[in-house]
Amino acid sequence: MRVATIAFFFAFVFSARAQDSTYISLAEVLEWASENHPIIQQAGLQDRFARAELLTAKGALDPKIQSSYSRKELKDKTYYDKFYSVLKVPVWFPIDPKIELYQYQGDQLNNENYISASSDYWQMTAGISIPVGKGLIIDERRMMIRQAKAFADIAESDKIKLTNKTLLSISKAYWDWYFAQEQYELLFQSMQIAEELFRRAKLDYGFGEAAVIDTVQAKITYQSRSVEFEKAKLELIQARLGMSIHLWGKGNIPLELSEKAKPMKENPLWVHPSDSGISQLLNWSVTNHPEIQKLTAKLKQLEYQEKWNKESFKPEINLNYSLIDAPINMDGLATPDWEDSYKLGMEFSFPLYLRKERGYLQKTRVYQESLSFEKLQIQQEIQATITNTYASIETNKILVDQYEQLARNYEILLNAEIFNVENGESDLFKLNIQQDKFIQAQLKYLTAQMKYEKLKIQLPYDVGLPFLSYKFLYE
Repeated sequence: MRVATIAFFFAFVFSARAQDSTYISLAEVLEWASENHPIIQQAGLQDRFARAELLTAKGALDPKIQSSYSRKELKDKTYYDKFYSVLKVPVWFPIDPKIELYQYQGDQLNNENYISASSDYWQMTAGISIPVGKGLIIDERRMMIRQAKAFADIAESDKIKLTNKTLLSISKAYWDWYFAQEQYELLFQSMQIAEELFRRAKLDYGFGEAAVIDTVQAKITYQSRSVEFEKAKLELIQARLGMSIHLWGKGNIPLELSEKAKPMKENPLWVHPSDSGISQLLNWSVTNHPEIQKLTAKLKQLEYQEKWNKESFKPEINLNYSLIDAPINMDGLATPDWEDSYKLGMEFSFPLYLRKERGYLQKTRVYQESLSFEKLQIQQEIQATITNTYASIETNKILVDQYEQLARNYEILLNAEIFNVENGESDLFKLNIQQDKFIQAQLKYLTAQMKYEKLKIQLPYDVGLPFLSYKFLYE
């Protein structure tokens, strides 16, 4: 058999790489995603939603103006002509200032609504309403504003969860693409070698230097490698498409990976933490994981709700006091007449059984207890998940090293078998066996490497680090 150049051919095929390929790093992919990925942009909307929620709650403190006008005429007689307007200015403290403006005139007005013609029937009052019972410590509007501020933490947690989930999916798709690309090139090279060996076996048979069974064996090997290559080709197409769905340009324009694009093996983004590092991650996750932060914020909201529920057990007592035509009146400024020109009132109400109030308080406390139990369980699950992922990282690092050494040893055996074939001390059948073992060892190494890289990304996701970045541990 003419095999004088087999070693050269093997070396050439296994070292050949496309010179016009464009290599894309995972860091570049994640940078594009952080700027343009629709899901990450959607996650960013959580901040706007939280601001809108707070703005809505603060609306309870908006000044409000109300006006009404009514007039009655009957048989050329004006019964009444009434105009009323009030400006209410709610404030954070339990005091409600208000300014009222009246213009009442007519022949049939109630005496209490009479306004002297000397002021052109106009009257102005400035007063306040003070709750001295229910609403003094906390009222519903203050509770809603505090709950809306706590909602910002919930929105931030949802933003981190959605962003992290997207980044994790992108990173895993990248390593699927990497494996598919490496597998494609490996099997393409093995197919080329099988094709060359088949061609040479036919030449040797033509010169009478090989038996016909050698050509059959070479053809079977070539056909088998061709089938494996076609499968790898399909897997690469699928992996490339899986990666492409995460690539977006400006203006929400979807991008597509070209066939010349290839992933880079180098990946400095995620590390293999030490034992002390994993302890730090476990401690950090107990209080800072997005799920824990979300539950903590919900418990804070319920805490405000409970305070308001307790406040509702008090009787509702509101004191009202208004100065009439002072210190501002129709003629300008005047000294307030505290004793003679004022309106004073009190409002009182109290439900005798307090069933609604007791029911609200009981429900709030049940919700609090339920969330507390849920928080404990999730903390335990997070700790177990992190520990399990770290153990998997440790094991897979060992497997990667072992499979790498195994692949190198099979490469040594393959080179030795090539040398034997060149010196007539072996045959094509044994060469194919060694090459098959080498290919399988390489695939196992690539599989282990892919899984190891995915686990290194999975760890910060399980910990709940924002944007899967370890830098948040040190801020």
